[in-house]
Amino acid sequence: MRRSAEDAARTRLALLEAALMAFEEKGWRGATFEHVAERAGVTRGALHHHFRSKTTLLAEALEWGWGEYETRLFDRQDAPTAPQEWLAGVLSEFVRLLRRDELFRALASTTVVVAPQAFGDKKSKHDALDAWRARIADALGGAGMQLAPITVAGLVLVLLQGLTVTAVTRPDDLPQPRELDAAIAATVRGLLS
Repeated sequence: MRRSAEDAARTRLALLEAALMAFEEKGWRGATFEHVAERAGVTRGALHHHFRSKTTLLAEALEWGWGEYETRLFDRQDAPTAPQEWLAGVLSEFVRLLRRDELFRALASTTVVVAPQAFGDKKSKHDALDAWRARIADALGGAGMQLAPITVAGLVLVLLQGLTVTAVTRPDDLPQPRELDAAIAATVRGLLS
């Protein structure tokens, strides 16, 4: 029986999610194809059908994950149009995702801990960060800041990367939910003044 394109897409998505969770749980060496396939509820053959190597699986899982969350962070339907409010919303949601969303935490952990072990070439990571910097700079373009929007966007990326590393290494240091809005508001004021 032939599988439909929808079935294949669902299997691929399950494998990408399972890969992120497996890499977080087991690390680069421990996240075997068998473990990922088992976690996704598919055969090892199905995993090999979609991904020829563990490096390819990792690269595509990271690309898919950051792409999905980029959309959630930057393209929210309820996003305010004022640059200050937009930036505060992005930063707050980023911290909330790190605290509450286990797939996002797995993505962050895999990015910080596993990816450096697996990849020598960091070009694709830089390309992705450059795309985020451009999106942030575009959104901040009319904020009337002392610094150029691209400079502020670079600082925002530094902050996001720092939050990501903190979520993996010292999660209790992330702003607590009761303090999050005030911490983000102060950070945005500092970035945009």
